[in-house]
Amino acid sequence: MRRINSILKRNRSILLAKLPEGKKQVKVPKDYLIFSGFSFGYMTHQAVQPSGLSALCCYEFGVIFMDENCCLIIRQN
Repeated sequence: MRRINSILKRNRSILLAKLPEGKKQVKVPKDYLIFSGFSFGYMTHQAVQPSGLSALCCYEFGVIFMDENCCLIIRQN
């Protein structure tokens, strides 16, 4: 359980570092997340956005895969 929690916290801190306070979303290359040590297999939940796109979420942040090389990081309400 501690291992999973530490992975989720690391994922959250990577997303937080890229999405500054006050911004709702930012596009990043998928490689940025990979090289930062983001673990795509560990998320807290999945949410469907009003646009119909599915976001993999880690606490209050979501990652939407726009294409194979680009991700959209969003901050949920």
